Amino acid sequence: MDTARSEVNEGKASMKSQDFVKIVLTVGVSVLFSACAGQNNPVSETLVFPELDESGEMVNLFAADGDKPVTLMDAVLAQGVPAPVADAALKKYDQYSDVVRKTDYIAMIDFTQHSGRLRFYLVNRASGKVDRLAVAHGSGSDPDNDGMAQYFSNIPNSKMSSLGSYLIQERYVGKYGGSMRLDGLEPINSNVRDRAIVLHPSKYIKDGKAKQGRSWGCPAVPYSWIESIIDRTRDGTFMYAYGFDQRQSVNDAFVLDQWQLIPKSQWVNESEDAPIDGE
Repeated sequence: MDTARSEVNEGKASMKSQDFVKIVLTVGVSVLFSACAGQNNPVSETLVFPELDESGEMVNLFAADGDKPVTLMDAVLAQGVPAPVADAALKKYDQYSDVVRKTDYIAMIDFTQHSGRLRFYLVNRASGKVDRLAVAHGSGSDPDNDGMAQYFSNIPNSKMSSLGSYLIQERYVGKYGGSMRLDGLEPINSNVRDRAIVLHPSKYIKDGKAKQGRSWGCPAVPYSWIESIIDRTRDGTFMYAYGFDQRQSVNDAFVLDQWQLIPKSQWVNESEDAPIDGE
């Protein structure tokens, strides 16, 4: 009788043990699924923590919220990034997130603003802090040199800047010193590497100038910023260039087809061949 009871108790204990394992596994899978599902949330809804910024600027900016985190979108808007720029850039980031290898920062350029404005935004994804600096556009984008970029193209030797989504890639040393290659992710900027459109410093770009010099299409930045940008963005950071092409009745497809007949090694190098003092 005691033996039978013992066997029954052991059976119950075994059942409880198995049930416990099932519960643990079920909870674990649920937690894992929830975590994975959370990764699909729009980057604009990512919670950032201003207190992680050692400068104190972000803490003061969001003092009204105490220690509460805020969304990345709220953070960048509060620091002056125009809503259409932030919205477009973050949506494109989501679209191309699978190829983004370095996720600490997101770079945004607003080519609808005058070149004298600090229109390059480097966004820290952890704290939400935005660094702002000057950036050039191409002389072909601004033929009357009034500081406003109106025309954009993917055509070689156009001297125009290209809009759309990019990856900031490897560092190299060229005509201007330390610089970074760019890869275009969209049909509107797919030729930037072959055109040698790169992110480089130039002495004709300085924060605070009323009007910046023009490149041959490169998003040139001040020398005072280049090493910091290289350290933070090289090897796979997402960048988005926002703007509107005001050209009319232009058949880019035909012109691009003609360029494809020329070996890319013979295409104009729109960074190295450009005037070092800009246009």
